[in-house]
Amino acid sequence: MDLIFLLLTIIGVIIALIFGYLQVIVPFVKGEVRFSKKFPFVIGTTTETTPVKIDKQTYAKQIEQAFPIPESRLPIAVMPFKNQTGDSSFDYLSEAIPNLLITNLEQSKYLSVMTWERMQDLLEVLGKEEVKTIDDKLGFELCKLDGVHNIVLGSFTRAGEMFATDLKVLDVLSKQLLKTANSKSDGIDSILRIQIDELSKNILIGIGLSERKIETEQLKITEVTTNSKEAYNYFLKGRDDFGKFCLASAETHLKKAIEIDPTFAMAYFYLARNYMMLANRNLGKENYEKAKMFSDRATNKEKLYIEAYYAGWVVQDSDKQFRIFKQIAEQYPREKRIHYSVGWYYYERYMYDKAIEEHSKACTLDPNYGSALNALSINYALIGDFEKAIEYITKYASVFPEDADPCDTMAWIYVQMGEIDKAFVKYKQAVKIQPNFSFSYAGIAYCHALRENYNETIQWIERLIDNAPSTGKKAEGNWWLGFYFYCIGQFNEALTELQKAAGIMKQEGCQHHEARIYNIIGRIHYEKEDYELSHEYYDNYYATFKEYRPENIPLYRATYNFYTGLIDLKQNRMDLAKEKMDKIKACLNEVKEAHHKERIIFYHELLSGKIFLAQDSTEKAIAKYESAVQHFKTGTTMLIETAMVYNLQPCRNFLARAYYKKGDIDKAITGYERLITFDPKKEDRYIIHPKYHYELAKLYEEKGLKAKAIEQYEKFLDIWKNADADLSELIDAKTRLASLQQLT
Repeated sequence: MDLIFLLLTIIGVIIALIFGYLQVIVPFVKGEVRFSKKFPFVIGTTTETTPVKIDKQTYAKQIEQAFPIPESRLPIAVMPFKNQTGDSSFDYLSEAIPNLLITNLEQSKYLSVMTWERMQDLLEVLGKEEVKTIDDKLGFELCKLDGVHNIVLGSFTRAGEMFATDLKVLDVLSKQLLKTANSKSDGIDSILRIQIDELSKNILIGIGLSERKIETEQLKITEVTTNSKEAYNYFLKGRDDFGKFCLASAETHLKKAIEIDPTFAMAYFYLARNYMMLANRNLGKENYEKAKMFSDRATNKEKLYIEAYYAGWVVQDSDKQFRIFKQIAEQYPREKRIHYSVGWYYYERYMYDKAIEEHSKACTLDPNYGSALNALSINYALIGDFEKAIEYITKYASVFPEDADPCDTMAWIYVQMGEIDKAFVKYKQAVKIQPNFSFSYAGIAYCHALRENYNETIQWIERLIDNAPSTGKKAEGNWWLGFYFYCIGQFNEALTELQKAAGIMKQEGCQHHEARIYNIIGRIHYEKEDYELSHEYYDNYYATFKEYRPENIPLYRATYNFYTGLIDLKQNRMDLAKEKMDKIKACLNEVKEAHHKERIIFYHELLSGKIFLAQDSTEKAIAKYESAVQHFKTGTTMLIETAMVYNLQPCRNFLARAYYKKGDIDKAITGYERLITFDPKKEDRYIIHPKYHYELAKLYEEKGLKAKAIEQYEKFLDIWKNADADLSELIDAKTRLASLQQLT
């Protein structure tokens, strides 16, 4: 009996091993299985690809051709220094010393210095991003990969209070020693005060610069960083944390750096960017101001970055910011982030081809650059190339399998493709990975709204508010909530949430968001027929934008005149409405941005159409509307400002109303049927306005289609079941439905 049991056990083990081989080992060999870094003992199949390791020779040639180093500049790299003190508490100097040397050498007009970030990117290209130390062999390999001719290797040691730094400058190809140098002095502070400048001069000698040229170089590290090693150490930690999106710890470290050295320009710069990421624009602007104030204590490249961000966020001059970005890209072509920033500028102006070109440059420099891979996937989705979009977002997800962002973007792409069930899965995966990832909460809510499941929509926005990582993000939740309450006829609730959001945005320095919220409040009062209040909020909208975004005044003036022109039409002030139409047209003479011009034409043509419709010139009205929609260019993303512009496009039922006024009820019905139908094959991803069910129901009723009319009235009343009781549409729908039900 025992022998039989033993035989059965052995057979079972063999079967299990065979099954395991088929289910795990074979797929793993084929590349279909990955081990989760977060849960190392969990195995799961995936269609995501692993990061492609680049052929070194091909990559080096690509970089040399796409981003050539000017002949007037000698390429050089400074590797991490070896700690030979025997005390691990000084390990931080292994990174601090080369970073200081890089910063100092970057001031030379004769050098092209590999940045610390570039070094980390090259490690990723080699698949060695996890290495703890860069030995000499790996250092030479990194230099060859980037076409760098000279390498600096170094170490530091201590004898009592004496700190000494040694370095060697070598030719990369021949490994010939070009120069040795050392510097020593009492106290660790001497590294920053004395040794970095001495070593920098010796490096210049080592690469063959003449004494005359060296004398023209002003390489004084404390004048372009800080005179405190503690402040610099905190700065490096804060900068690294910011790069990893560890925003809370980044804030702590950067504030400590500034506390020690209140004139540390780049610490203010990164702290400003950190606050902007947290949607605290007041503190962001305040720190950009400080960075600019002390920018004479920064390198030339750093000054350009400070000036660019100051122009964009404080002065609100995006054109100037773009010009500076282009200047940085020309002078420092191997800065991946500058190509990303230039690409983002093009993306915001719907210039997707140029955006793709710049983001592709960023990915050439760093094939695993997550933000650029994400941007490429979004850009390709917006031009309808979903195959490319999925390709790039899949790579992003494979490079960062534990991040929420690629899951979120993949979900958004599925929404654009009309595959809502797949979108739900990815959005929920994102919030599971990162419970405070507000974009995905908004995405889940949006998907429910597309299906008109507003109870679930509201619940997910409430979760967004509960889990939001900052006050500004909570305010975005209030903004979303106000929008959805508006959709379901709870206008009073909507106004409460929107007023709350506007107040917070004002406090946080997000006045451009505050203005956009006033636009929605103006629309709600318009639909409540409170025209004076509506006009007042459009006044606030224009006044706020005029003060805080003066560079875009023509667009905001045109928008203001459009909406107040609609109010004039409602109040039978035809002359004023026509006057507003002429004012919109006049804005075209002032506008600079091409996409702003398109929006202004849209407003002009649409208001013209509304005026013609009010005058019973239906053919002219229809022609104007068809002209108008050709100029409305925007896509829907889970960035709240773009989602609102997209979904609050005015007069989407214009054609249906025009056909009804013309007497063609069948075309009017067809128009409304299209507006209430989610078609995954079409590009539209609008939230269905519940009032369209009501308008369609009235048309069905007039046509004698009682069953269809009842169905649409019931749908409308179900969505508006908690709507404000005094709304005329709600009262009318209930009356009409009761009448139809009595007749059946």
